Amino acid sequence: MGNYAEVLVDVANRRLDQSYSYLIPENMDLKVGMTVIVSLKNRKVQGLVVRISENASGMDEGKLKPIESILEDQYLIPPELIELASWLAETTICSIAQALHTVWPFLKGKMEQWVIPLADLNDNDVKVLELLDPDTYRVLVVLNRSRRKELPLSILLKRANVKQILIEEMIRQGWIKKEFKFSKAGQLNSKPEKENRSFLLPHPSGGEAQPFQFGKDLSLSFAQNKAAESIWEEYQKRNGKTVLLHGITGSGKTEVYRETVTKVIQSGGDAIILVPEISLTSQISKVFLEFFGEWVGIIHSGISPGEKLELWEQILAGKKRIIIGARSAVFAPLPHLSLIILDEEHDNAYKQDENPKYHARDVARKRMMQRQGLVVLGSATPSLEAYAASQRGKVDLISLSERYNQRSLPAVQIVDMKQELAGGNKTMFSFLLREKLGERIERGEQSILFLNRRGYSTFVFCRECGFVARCPQCDVSLTFHSQKQELCCHYCNYRQEVFHRCPDCGSRFIRFFGQGTQKVEEEVAALFPGIEVLRLDTDTTAGSHKHIEILNRFRNERIPVLVGTQMLAKGLDFPNVTLVGVISADQLLNMPDFRSRERAFQLLTQVAGRAGRGEKTGDVIIQTYSPQDRAVIRAARQDYPAFFWEEIAYRKQLGYPPFSHIIRIMVYHEKEERVIRASHELTDWIKRSMSKEETEKYQILGPAPAVLTRLKNEFRWQVSVKGKNPEEIRKIVYDGVQAFYRDSASSGMKISIDVNPLSQ
Repeated sequence: MGNYAEVLVDVANRRLDQSYSYLIPENMDLKVGMTVIVSLKNRKVQGLVVRISENASGMDEGKLKPIESILEDQYLIPPELIELASWLAETTICSIAQALHTVWPFLKGKMEQWVIPLADLNDNDVKVLELLDPDTYRVLVVLNRSRRKELPLSILLKRANVKQILIEEMIRQGWIKKEFKFSKAGQLNSKPEKENRSFLLPHPSGGEAQPFQFGKDLSLSFAQNKAAESIWEEYQKRNGKTVLLHGITGSGKTEVYRETVTKVIQSGGDAIILVPEISLTSQISKVFLEFFGEWVGIIHSGISPGEKLELWEQILAGKKRIIIGARSAVFAPLPHLSLIILDEEHDNAYKQDENPKYHARDVARKRMMQRQGLVVLGSATPSLEAYAASQRGKVDLISLSERYNQRSLPAVQIVDMKQELAGGNKTMFSFLLREKLGERIERGEQSILFLNRRGYSTFVFCRECGFVARCPQCDVSLTFHSQKQELCCHYCNYRQEVFHRCPDCGSRFIRFFGQGTQKVEEEVAALFPGIEVLRLDTDTTAGSHKHIEILNRFRNERIPVLVGTQMLAKGLDFPNVTLVGVISADQLLNMPDFRSRERAFQLLTQVAGRAGRGEKTGDVIIQTYSPQDRAVIRAARQDYPAFFWEEIAYRKQLGYPPFSHIIRIMVYHEKEERVIRASHELTDWIKRSMSKEETEKYQILGPAPAVLTRLKNEFRWQVSVKGKNPEEIRKIVYDGVQAFYRDSASSGMKISIDVNPLSQ
């Protein structure tokens, strides 16, 4: 047993973002992975024991403080996840506390003073107090009659209706004592015992998995079987590698996943299957639940903390062997984890947009390197980074080049909307799309209409003076939502009533411009009176399980038309859908981002792949004012390799990823002049942290205003460092940011660091 412990303190402060050495008191049975209470800078904080040793790592032993107490002595965070948190903090340049809370979400809590009685109500001295000192007696009654015979100080003061000075006097007289403790969510709830459990989990049992019966087998095609065998061969090497499964839309990647997971489970391993959206969670989980039954656990944002706690306990006890979920499910602590699958691996939803800004793909690779397992990346439109890695031999490429049961790909037609306008058609629907929609409705088949913008009109302006309705807190125009007759900001959710006179000049010449999903829904209903139209976007799916209700209605009731945003493009399978219409491809192409064409190609290809997945053939209509754009043409042909080589040449010419790495530092504040000053100071500190050689190797971009200069009432400026060596860039940025934090210009500033950002 060592004499010293290295403790990571749970403080989201970069100045304190490190481990500290503490003395281990005699008779304290401390283990790595325990949570403890320690003293730091004259306050009590929670910490995690990461190492126990015989020496104090060069520290003056006489100055070391002892560990105050063990917060939990029977529930340990697995060492593998402690290592993962340290790696996450280093690679995303965030605080260790933030990384720990991400990897192990049940650490959250706050330090509170608890009051504990030292006298029983039956003591004669206490009975005398009822007459001589009613306030003191009332405090003891409240404490002794509480469920745990102890209460947080703040709650005790309210329940006993006394001042804190009385509590201090009672401590001096020996009636009560105070202790520092961490309050966990639900701990003070007066609900049944199940609701009051601590958010900490049992250590993995390590016991053998009990046998179970698989569900009914599904036959694989020759191509699927070959792909599954290739993946299994790679899995058996147990070398921490990654495989890219590039399968065209409708090729049956889910069945390949299921076959692979079956073999992994039979061999004693556990598996995680990640999907980008909750709607896909329900679709894939249905397949796996039917086959694997109770061994499957589902994680998504809709489950409560208590439900997640219960699931974590089942995972660590070996009762769940397969976890399906969105991004955060990558941290599930499966005892025998050896396979992680990322379905639709290209999707931006795998990148966390809050600190730590990790990508689930990188975390999956790290975990499988720890476990010597296998990562499977699956997509019909892989990210350029993943496909480029396969071309360099860093990732094994396995292809599914035909649809399941040799069904044909849908026929795709590109409609030039300039010609439609010249022909007198000023509506959002081309003559061809209108005709095809009518045919499907008559035949009882279903159609999907895609527009990646919600709302009714994308901006409102005055034709008299040019005034545009803008969000007072963000640098964006307000979107008109017709159902609630209000203007809404899609970034901060600011809302206001629609005005009928211009706020600037008083004119009545108010116009609504642009197209959103609400407008498409209304126009379809006007074109085809009497039919029901469903809409799938973040407005209609607000609330638990709303997306599932909409998708089930569309599938089961065969509603003729479903209108939606990019939520429609993510792996949904509707056998009766024979027509997909893209209302405007131009919204995807004209984003201020070097990845805009990659995203446009991916979305167009994915949404087109929703057509003709059953026995009937499908049609796709892509409407655009840029019919010659390479992303549109290649998506229409479902020709990923051709698009890849064209796009990769463009990236190489300009030195964009994957030929470089970019770290962006965003500075936020309510006052614009302070943000500008701070961003320039930050840039100077970054330059000072670079050697002469590094100055020649790496490019500093900025400081400059962000694409959205003002968001949620805060001004945003950014500076980026670009170059080929990610480790060196991280060190440059880390050193520069640490120096900036010591600068007076950093006072009150918020900073966000994003390694290889996916959006501008």
